Order: sequence, then C-alpha cells, then structure tokens
Amino acid sequence: MTSKTIDIDEETYKRLLKKKKENETFSQLIDKLLGEKEKKKPNLKPFIGRWKELPQEYFEIMEVSHEEIRNEINKRFQ
Repeated sequence: MTSKTIDIDEETYKRLLKKKKENETFSQLIDKLLGEKEKKKPNLKPFIGRWKELPQEYFEIMEVSHEEIRNEINKRFQ
C-alpha cells in the first residue's frame, strides 16, 4: 500500500480525531466521510456453470414464469 503525507491544520486534525473510532485508521475515516470508496467487484467465478447441474424442467418452469411476467408487464404499458 502506498502512503502519502498531507498537511492539515490542527483544528481539522482534532475534528477528525473526534470522529475516528478506536479501531479505525484515518484513511478508513476519510473514505467513510467522503463516501466515495471504490467498492470491490464481487467474485462471480464460484457461480459460473452452476446452473448446468439443474434439471431441464427447472429451466422450463423459469421460461414459463418469465413469459407470464413479460405478458403482465406488457399489459400494464398498453
């Protein structure tokens, strides 16, 4: 992890220190306050190919259900 040094005035430091939890780093606090921390992308690899193990009848049931849902939505927008 790369570190950078920034200058902040004493008052700002004290305000940050008051908001900082005991087990929290200043980086974590600043990320939380900014609300812009990049979210990690979920790892989907464990799920790839899982559906191939399902019986064919499950897919038929899903297809019928999806068709019914699409028809209902289309009725509402007509």
